[in-house]
Amino acid sequence: MLDDNNDKELQRKQIIGMVLMVCLLLGSFYFFPTKSLSPVEPQKPAAIPAAEVPEAAPAAAAPASLSPDNPLLTALPPVAEATPGPENDVSLKNAQLELTFTRVGARLKRATVVLGEKGAASIQLVPEASGVADAEATYPLGLRFAPGFLGTELDKRRWDAQVDEAAGTAVFTIEAPGIAKVVKTYRLSGPHVVDVKVDYVNLEASPRVLGLDKAEPAFSLTWGPNVTSGDTNKGVQQEIVLHKDNQNEHHPTAKLKPPTDGSGFSLRGLNPAWVAIKSAYFAVALKPGFENAEAWALGTPQVTRGGVAEPLRFQVGLAAPRVEVAPGQSVSQSFQVYLGPTLLASLKEAWPGLSELLQFFQYPKFMDTFAKLLLSLLNWFHNHLIANYGVAIIFLTVLVRVVVFPLTMSSMKNMKKMQKLQPEMERIKQEAGDNQQEVQKRMMEMYRERGISPLGGCLPLLLQMPVFIALYRMLWSAFELRRAPFMLWMTDLSEPDRLFALPFSIPMPLGGGGINSINVLPILGGIAMVLSTKFTPSSGPVQNQQQKMMMTIMPIFVTLICYNMASGLNLYILISTLLGVVQTMFVQRINIDVDMKAKKPVTRPRHFYAAAQARKRQVAKEMRREKRQKDLAPEAPKAKRDNKKR
Repeated sequence: MLDDNNDKELQRKQIIGMVLMVCLLLGSFYFFPTKSLSPVEPQKPAAIPAAEVPEAAPAAAAPASLSPDNPLLTALPPVAEATPGPENDVSLKNAQLELTFTRVGARLKRATVVLGEKGAASIQLVPEASGVADAEATYPLGLRFAPGFLGTELDKRRWDAQVDEAAGTAVFTIEAPGIAKVVKTYRLSGPHVVDVKVDYVNLEASPRVLGLDKAEPAFSLTWGPNVTSGDTNKGVQQEIVLHKDNQNEHHPTAKLKPPTDGSGFSLRGLNPAWVAIKSAYFAVALKPGFENAEAWALGTPQVTRGGVAEPLRFQVGLAAPRVEVAPGQSVSQSFQVYLGPTLLASLKEAWPGLSELLQFFQYPKFMDTFAKLLLSLLNWFHNHLIANYGVAIIFLTVLVRVVVFPLTMSSMKNMKKMQKLQPEMERIKQEAGDNQQEVQKRMMEMYRERGISPLGGCLPLLLQMPVFIALYRMLWSAFELRRAPFMLWMTDLSEPDRLFALPFSIPMPLGGGGINSINVLPILGGIAMVLSTKFTPSSGPVQNQQQKMMMTIMPIFVTLICYNMASGLNLYILISTLLGVVQTMFVQRINIDVDMKAKKPVTRPRHFYAAAQARKRQVAKEMRREKRQKDLAPEAPKAKRDNKKR
């Protein structure tokens, strides 16, 4: 039986373990934040009006316009008509992409990623510009030249187009007679990849220098004003990712500020392998097909119309280096554009290295590797056992419990040993009296001799925390779980399992928002935790008031934290807790043989200096013994003669 002092000691260790787990959990939320800092956009964003807002955009937000007397203005085709029409549209499509280009600027007007059965889960990545002329709208894949030469004028003019739908190519041409001809070629080269080639032909009688040293590149292929991936309310920040030297640089789009140094760019990066805009489930990536490329991004101020803040806008560009083009000669630069999901298989198929875009943790690196390993196991269960990710999560939970079971068994054995050692503990306390240091020292020696770990009961729980944190991030933003159903009302494992919505909202600081719906899985998880505390043996015959309070608070605390998390994560917590209860009941029923004999002290190899000193002391001891024997040797015969005389 445990007395009150021992009960308090074990209770203190339990509380330390619980506090460590809570600190790890809260620390993961702090160091690996997932909540976006930008205002939450609706799941289906409304049409965005004209993307360029002259009255709000800074002067450096776009290249300066050409002066009215510039000969380029008269040489180029006139600005396109004010109202868009179907005659301006050109389409290319394959099984994964449906692209619509406008002849005005030879730019991408719509980009639909085809998903689901008959395209039921498809997403459109280009912001709509309803009621705005194509010449006035900002569309992706436009061209930006140096200010004062072409600037962005080519985005406002109508290009000639030749389309080969069977080959998946579209060739756009525009010419300023006597000055230049520009050809832009699009080709669907992969499931989610578009090859883009830009040719500039110098028709002047003198060389033409494209670019202004390091201040302005020759020309840029741009993406803007935004990406409407429909997942900005997932709690994962939309960000610009610059990949260089096998490393990712992350720049949240919500933090992009307009340039203030007159450079015309908010951020720049030389020699990138690729640059991408990434959201929770989708990505747009640009890869140069030439050396000395430059990536840049441009932020614009928040615009408010009618008291409503519009989504933050930005542009991303991939620029070709400064070049001099001789008369009658041309320069050609190629790009690759990825438009698709952040699915590892699709990213790998696009081009080598793009798979690094899928990154659940920026640091530490091993957590990202571990999260991807869990995702691989999840996909294996889904692809080889049952094609349902809810069932795959259950299989993964069982696997984790099986792996941790030896530690759980060791923990239960450790607890039984401590219970059987109570008489010996009492004897140590009686012998040591009030000397607490002596008590602790002798108890630790006893633990070591009997093979007992005082914190062994917390180890299985602590080892499960990395699994929980990795699953938290992975299940929240893995594309595989997007709109993945489980059963009944659970139609999206990446969202909370909302049984029904409430007509009101209850503020909840721990849950990442408020309670505005009834979520069943976290409630069942809390009930399972209560059952777990009932079946788990207490540290003493009677729980004191503090223990009872702790056992009551912890299920409520965990339920509040997990209430608005992904239902896939709550499913893992529920199944794991129930399996823990089953394991506890199983271990309690079996007879665990506990060896209570003291083990021999573990002999460790001594340091060579300590061993030498020991030998030196042993030699000195033997020498002293021999000397004493010699000193006593002459007295022995004399004592014998005296005895004979008597």
